[in-house]
Amino acid sequence: MHLGSRFALVSVFAFYGCGDEHAHPTDAGEDHIHASDVPAADVPAADVPAADVPATGTPVEIRFEAVVGAQPFTCFVPDTGAFPGLGMASSPWTPIDFRFYVHDVQLVPESGAPVTVALDQDGTWQYRNLALLDFENAGGSCANGTMLTNTSVRGRVEAPAGTRWTGLRFKLGVPQSLNHQSPASAPSPLNLSTLFWAWQSGYKFARIDGRSGTNAVNIHIGSTGCTGDPMAGTVTCTEANRPEYTLTGFDPARNFVVADLARLVATTDVSRDMGGAPGCMSGLTDPECRTILPAFGIPMGGAPAAQTFLRVR
Repeated sequence: MHLGSRFALVSVFAFYGCGDEHAHPTDAGEDHIHASDVPAADVPAADVPAADVPATGTPVEIRFEAVVGAQPFTCFVPDTGAFPGLGMASSPWTPIDFRFYVHDVQLVPESGAPVTVALDQDGTWQYRNLALLDFENAGGSCANGTMLTNTSVRGRVEAPAGTRWTGLRFKLGVPQSLNHQSPASAPSPLNLSTLFWAWQSGYKFARIDGRSGTNAVNIHIGSTGCTGDPMAGTVTCTEANRPEYTLTGFDPARNFVVADLARLVATTDVSRDMGGAPGCMSGLTDPECRTILPAFGIPMGGAPAAQTFLRVR
């Protein structure tokens, strides 16, 4: 659900805080954030004045759902505490996190060019052309998240009355212009230390964590191979990892965008670690990334990738 747009500003870790906890020498490393390291108040904070909300255009809301196959995603899985039958080995999955950023949202009309959705600057979940979708609530088995959730993108479109929408376009992640900065001074929703990679000096575009038995499966998507000075704005990355999605048959008045964890790991054996980081940290040499990145629509080695993560309902 979408809660109000005003929350107290809270502290987050410093840009390269916690010393070696955030350091990793490879492109497939883990940031090693544990529940005990995360401030209890690490939540999105309001800092954008209401006057920044677009004043013209027709209001629209793009609604999202997180599911695990046929079941809604939840941090409180009844009975066993785990979703059954995920991945190639039909393994149980204990949820820990489910969040991702989107940007450059456009609606596609029945005729004509796509129309940009000017996002409401709510001071919490949306900033400029960026929005954070958050399906966990820091309860149950979800230890590193926030109590607040957000399951929609809200904004306005400049289009004739009665325009019939037939599609949706957007990109996963944080745009390059916002990706390399300090979360300690960034506006919400870019102020969350748990969605930041200090070792790549950029954000985790998606964080979908879980556990299968004793095997940790952390799915962290972000730009990798990054070099340069973030304070000087000179960072470049060899792998941008910002897939663009075009979903057909979408009308915001009738449809939802479904993010399906079961489809994301359908061709991955989540019951065991095949090497590299636990799960997929966007590393090109990580065995789990060879199946998970293409499911996001991110090509491996230049090969085309047909995403399976998102669909329209």
